[in-house]
Amino acid sequence: MLGLTDGAAPVYLGPAAGHTLLVAWPGLGATMALRTLAAQYARRGMHVDVLDVAGQHTWARDQRRIHLYGDATAVHRHLYHLAAQVRGQRSGAPRVVVVESDLTINALLRFRHYPFPGGTGLDALTAVLGAGRLYGIRVVLACRAVPIPLAHVARSLFTTRLLAAPTPRTWHLVGTPGAAPPQDEPFRAGQMHLISSSGDSPVQLLQLTGLQAAQLASTQAPAPADGLTRPLRRAKGRPPAAAPAASTFQMPRTQGD
Repeated sequence: MLGLTDGAAPVYLGPAAGHTLLVAWPGLGATMALRTLAAQYARRGMHVDVLDVAGQHTWARDQRRIHLYGDATAVHRHLYHLAAQVRGQRSGAPRVVVVESDLTINALLRFRHYPFPGGTGLDALTAVLGAGRLYGIRVVLACRAVPIPLAHVARSLFTTRLLAAPTPRTWHLVGTPGAAPPQDEPFRAGQMHLISSSGDSPVQLLQLTGLQAAQLASTQAPAPADGLTRPLRRAKGRPPAAAPAASTFQMPRTQGD
């Protein structure tokens, strides 16, 4: 579950959502969204790789279904391994790769390992983005601006985009094609534009603290629906589920995520 629409309908990211890109300045909820999604994917029993040079996801340590890569060298080696899997056309267990913040992306740009000129960790990530879904790999990437090397392909690589108060450049690169960019939007933590194959809609992100995420990731639950968005279903003979109270999804008032 990603969050709620303006009408309090729950929004889910199922397999049809593909790769997900979050573009938001610090303090607007990107780290929170990554934490919330990673914990829920782990609860589904999926393998979750958290690439976090910035050290934002200490909650993920010692989780059985989450592997935390906080060292730049380890991040790169893992991405090269996944890129080799994709290039070798080998399927594996369903896996979600969570990439945290500009610090991790900058490390991917600086680190060179491939024998050919210009080979960087971002090249390995691009290979995973290009064909990873065919081999059970999905990527959720957060940044404050679309990385320049991905700018010309970001819209096609990321089926789902979440944008917080997007700049004209961000909207031009990954916003709704043909639609005018939002004008003078306030900066509010946790409020983003959800852009997918089904259109553009605002969404209020679900908030999990680090402790809540760690507890959720350590449990196991049946898989949710396959679609991107679906309403809660009503069981026969039971009253409809009440919408969560607004206070449950209140965003923090501090500048941090």
